[in-house]
Amino acid sequence: MSTPTKAAVLLALLATAAVVSVVGPAQAAPRSLSPYHQPPWLVTRGRPLTLAYALLDPSATGSVYVRSDLQKQFTRLPLAWGRYCPGDARDAAAMQRDKVCGDALLAHVPGRFTAGSKLFYYAVLREGDRSATVPSAGGAAPQRVWAIRAYSRVALGAHHFGHLEVPDGTVAQAGPADVGLTCCADPPGGDGPPSLDVARDGSVWVLDRLRHRLLVWRPGGPSHPAQSVSLPQNLSVSDFALGPQRTIYARAVDTADLGRGSKSHLYALTATGRVRWQAPTTSGISTAQLQMGPDGRLYAASVCGETCAPFGANESWTPLTTRSGQPLTLADRRRNSTPFQTLPGALRLVSELSYSIARFALVDRSDHVVRAWEVTSRTRLGAMRAAAGLVGGDLVVPLQVTHGPRSEQLILRLGPAGARQILSVPDRPVVGEMNPFLPLRVAADGSLYELQTSIASGATVARYSLAPSPSPQLECGG
Repeated sequence: MSTPTKAAVLLALLATAAVVSVVGPAQAAPRSLSPYHQPPWLVTRGRPLTLAYALLDPSATGSVYVRSDLQKQFTRLPLAWGRYCPGDARDAAAMQRDKVCGDALLAHVPGRFTAGSKLFYYAVLREGDRSATVPSAGGAAPQRVWAIRAYSRVALGAHHFGHLEVPDGTVAQAGPADVGLTCCADPPGGDGPPSLDVARDGSVWVLDRLRHRLLVWRPGGPSHPAQSVSLPQNLSVSDFALGPQRTIYARAVDTADLGRGSKSHLYALTATGRVRWQAPTTSGISTAQLQMGPDGRLYAASVCGETCAPFGANESWTPLTTRSGQPLTLADRRRNSTPFQTLPGALRLVSELSYSIARFALVDRSDHVVRAWEVTSRTRLGAMRAAAGLVGGDLVVPLQVTHGPRSEQLILRLGPAGARQILSVPDRPVVGEMNPFLPLRVAADGSLYELQTSIASGATVARYSLAPSPSPQLECGG
């Protein structure tokens, strides 16, 4: 197999189908085109950029239609075959070495189209007698990119592993005999508590999966759980979140279900662990614990597994419930799914990650960027494995840093001028690592909570303060 073919196969494993609209005779019902396209959500104002459409037959052709928010008419740009790497251009050489690049239809967009605050575009693709418009509404509802005038810049430099932040305190603790833990072959690495949440009253809840229960610690009493909530024995719960009216939302596999189809479901439980309702769960790989949004709805963050690009590309935040706590239909989920995390103050978080650079922006309800950051690192960055949060108006984001087998989580508190605070915490804090997400919560009290387990010591929940403090690893941008 030639190198380009290998890269194309790898790219196919890393790509996902975009939303397409097929044009042609209804009776022919041709197989729809399914190009992979990851929008470059953030671009520096006035800079050129490249748009890529992959997973197409080499015979495919097409055009991209672009305009800035300063222009009324779209301009046609041709698409031509070229090399595509799913990350920032500065990381292309490293991605080539990792063989995650492949051939794609490319459009090179001149900087004059990013001179305003937004770029709008859509593509029309053709392959034989088939064609597709991406997004499907074309110019009526085009894709958009935010053009950033100036980022607040944070230079992390080279990460020094092994210098983990000392927690401010332990808010929950259970000995190895007091919580379910197994080691080490089935599943690989063992199993144990995988998820936590912090209630509005400050109580800390931990999922004791193997013993089918939730353990609850009251504020100021970390030594012993004050309460245990039994969960249905037929449910193997992997994640949970605390909702309004003492509702417990859980993602679980029904081990007693012998029928066909998925055995994994979303459940709403009462405060005593009784099932209120059951609904389909989301597919793909979870990138964060289940989250209660500021709008009162439950959200799931995920990528679509082996078919998705790396670094959180094509991540979706999908609402699972209404504001009143009822399950959403699958159609409503699809209609309201978004690549952006919803944050308090009617803000949305736009994230872009590559090997050496991460960009973040907060967008308000009028679709304008209110703050933006560019984080650079000399140590390789990985995927975000926990949800971001707002603390005192500052954005708090987790960023994985890796070097060979070593990895840690950097917790960045980002203010208007750059990084106020940078913490290093364990990246693999729990036994088993069955779940790809990190058991970490940014709580309403302005603290960070992380679940940590081990065969020798049991389970603990560490608390880290996110109080503002100057950081020496700071480079302010205008």
